[in-house]
Amino acid sequence: MTTFDERKQAFEHRFVHEEEQRFRVRTRRNLLLATWACERMRLHGDAAQRFVEDFTDRGVLTADERLLAELHADLVSAGVEETLPALRREMERCAALARAEQRVGLALDQGSSA
Repeated sequence: MTTFDERKQAFEHRFVHEEEQRFRVRTRRNLLLATWACERMRLHGDAAQRFVEDFTDRGVLTADERLLAELHADLVSAGVEETLPALRREMERCAALARAEQRVGLALDQGSSA
């Protein structure tokens, strides 16, 4: 194997690793956001678990803005008024928390900012 091949392989491994990390952070962010939404909608038990699972499943292939719009619709249908900018800020807070958790290797969620 040449030096070029080794560098190419190292780059490919790094790319795969970084994409896996981004996927994990996004998935954790969505889980934190869905959990926050459950608190706002006062969902508990099985209903909360189903909502979180459905939201995180939707979040895998859905763009952030569409995901926020869907979350907004879910909240409105539950009688909770939140603006899209407020939801965006909460998503950013959850993303920052997920990145911090990834760095330290622990779940840091101590509740929402609301």
